[in-house]
Amino acid sequence: MVVVAFILRVLAIDVLPVGFTPDEASFGYDAYSILQTGKDQWGHTLPLTLESFGDFKPPLYAYLTIPSVALFGLSKFAVRLPNALFGTAAVYITYLLVKELSLLMVNGQWSIINKKNKILTINHESLAIIASLLLAISPWHMMMSRGAFEANLTTFLLPLGILWFLKGFKNKRFLLASLFILGLNLFSYHSARLVTPLIFIFLIFIFRKDLKKLSLKTKIISAAIFTTFTLLAGYTLFLGGATRAKDISIFSGSLQEASEQRIISIYGGLDTGTARLLHNKYQVTLQRFFSNYLQYFSANFLFVDGPSEATYGMLPGRGVLYWFELPFIFGFLYALFSSKKKKPLLLILFWILVAPIPAALTTGKGYAANRSAIMMPAIQMASAIGAYTIWMWVSSLLRSKKLLKIFLFGYSFVGLLFFIYFVEDYFLLSPYKSAKDMLYGNLESAYWLKDNSLDKTEIVMSTKLSEPHIYVAFANSWDPKDYQKKTREWSVYKKRNLLFIDQLPEYKLGKYTFRGINYSVDQGLTEAFLVGKPEEFPSDTLVTQQFNYLTGEPAVVIVRPRKDAYAYNNY
Repeated sequence: MVVVAFILRVLAIDVLPVGFTPDEASFGYDAYSILQTGKDQWGHTLPLTLESFGDFKPPLYAYLTIPSVALFGLSKFAVRLPNALFGTAAVYITYLLVKELSLLMVNGQWSIINKKNKILTINHESLAIIASLLLAISPWHMMMSRGAFEANLTTFLLPLGILWFLKGFKNKRFLLASLFILGLNLFSYHSARLVTPLIFIFLIFIFRKDLKKLSLKTKIISAAIFTTFTLLAGYTLFLGGATRAKDISIFSGSLQEASEQRIISIYGGLDTGTARLLHNKYQVTLQRFFSNYLQYFSANFLFVDGPSEATYGMLPGRGVLYWFELPFIFGFLYALFSSKKKKPLLLILFWILVAPIPAALTTGKGYAANRSAIMMPAIQMASAIGAYTIWMWVSSLLRSKKLLKIFLFGYSFVGLLFFIYFVEDYFLLSPYKSAKDMLYGNLESAYWLKDNSLDKTEIVMSTKLSEPHIYVAFANSWDPKDYQKKTREWSVYKKRNLLFIDQLPEYKLGKYTFRGINYSVDQGLTEAFLVGKPEEFPSDTLVTQQFNYLTGEPAVVIVRPRKDAYAYNNY
């Protein structure tokens, strides 16, 4: 399983997903900057949060990327490799966690009771293999593991923390290590900062009898470790993290929306008091929350269309689970109600139920695969239990071993077909489907400029390219000390109450100027390069270099203004 997971996650990660997002480039450059200077791109020494573009990211992924950047240099491969490796390791940790949870069942065995009150025992080794296999081939987990997507780190850290927590009842060193890992998870991704404490509290509740047996010293040290990490994570909110959270929160604009609904109701004949009672910011916020929350348990997200965006390497029009897993969900629910020992099952269920809460608290298009990624590998563990439950149920119905083999072979064959179809879709078709969302052309144009602009004294890059400065810094392995000096100048964006750097009218890095392209004026810059989106230039402009999506649609164009006539040219 681990070998399969490794191949699926590491193979050609410098090529797929096609494109390279600003967030990926920013994590890579922050790792490079910390490696070189001990400071991030903004000059903060060993930061607890990464200011990045003004969105204040948790820093763990950047720190974990430092060894890779030191070994392979600042490149797409180096930046994406850590996530691929941790994604692979998550498969093995899932295997170990399922085996550990098995020890909590009656006589160390998973078991269910069928309608005839007959106890059916589930082999814990087989169950662990199925769970890890489902995670290894999971479209959701595989795609999230192939880019520098920090949301995926929690799919390794959270199950590892739970695994060591359970082992800690026998060996306190594991318990202390567990609290350290769960604490680190708070710095992996925003969603983990809410879900991790909830799961930790739930663990304390359901295993309170086991925890009472621990020495007072162990309890105090454990509490001190997790409390320290929690306070540090909370402190980052004062460093700017709260600004980003407020901007994307479902609370934002709720009062205005409630007022609009109230006015419409009053004009419709409703009295003012009733309108105020029915339409207020609390009602709007709750409505937004439940609408968002239920999205993540919908067939549309899980099996049909999947995420609404492909910005995290996800394939549009594909669910995050396979269709053959649908019966497994019902099998898990049956196991939940028919099992004598429910602690492990309740833990998995609670994990799944709280996982979408952070995503539900934010605005956007919804169906965010990154914000809800913390649901893994719990949902694969649930599916594995459901699969084995169905198998045991079928085994009790079909007495013929031949029929059982036919059933097993047939279902496995269907699962294999779904997997093959996904692999084909991802490795062959995703470059056509997701390149635009992954901003293909931005990094490629920065590399081209590095090699072909030595004779230019000025390069104007459009801010429509989305944080173009980070691509320039990444492609040129820009001296972090020089870059940190420039970010001090760019910090004016905060004084102007802007959310992101590229909302500044103009800012510079060396000979690069970042602003909007106004070609009627900029065409006089005959000794410069203009870099932007195709729509920023007249259709008859003579293009020096052009980067196209595989569909043939232009992504980024580079123009050297000329005084003579213009003729459109493709390269």
